[in-house]
Amino acid sequence: MKILIEGAEDKLAAQLHKFRNGYSTTYAALLKVPTNLLDKLDKGSLFLDFVLDMQSKIHTVSSTFTSYKNLVLHGHGTDVLGALPVLTIYPTTPAPPPICDANVAGILREIAQVCVNSGNLTEDIAKALGLFEDPTVVSLASGTPDLSLKSMSGGHPMLHTVLNGYDGFEVWKDSGIGAGFVFHNVSTSSDFTDQSALPALGVEVVWKYKIIYRLKNLQIGNWSATISVAVKGNV
Repeated sequence: MKILIEGAEDKLAAQLHKFRNGYSTTYAALLKVPTNLLDKLDKGSLFLDFVLDMQSKIHTVSSTFTSYKNLVLHGHGTDVLGALPVLTIYPTTPAPPPICDANVAGILREIAQVCVNSGNLTEDIAKALGLFEDPTVVSLASGTPDLSLKSMSGGHPMLHTVLNGYDGFEVWKDSGIGAGFVFHNVSTSSDFTDQSALPALGVEVVWKYKIIYRLKNLQIGNWSATISVAVKGNV
């Protein structure tokens, strides 16, 4: 399970709210996040909301003034230059909440690590707290499996890759008989053992493999590099 700490400012602000709204008494007993960290997070969430709101209003004023400047410089069709824009952000600037500690994202990351270290952070709890990183088709579409030969089990090649959130992978095989690569099997675990009949005793052949990830019963991502395995009959 991967833990998610949002990078985008607005998404991080929403994540802070989701965590604090979801962190119930039940989860407190399970995850044991220190009170001082939760207090820092609350303070950071409130101050971040204020700063983002101020930034949005300042951006609006800046954009309006930039448009006015462009009219001054170049005009725009038959537009008439009016009075300077009003630059007031608020009728009355509100008092900010107490200033928080710097790095509110780091505080959330520290809290997430405490939750992980508790040993009680299940996938369902992580989802309820907004900490679960749910792999998406978009993020998985560029994945390339790192295919390797893990071992030879009774003379049969055992292939290995890391699933990384995929449902499994397709195995394509070139048996060296002139047919090239053909579909061989699907694996839903990180390891796959090719149980094909081995060559005759003492005969050595080279089998080649390449794989591609699967998600929701479809191929996704890129093909792995091809690996070659020398297989020898032993019975």
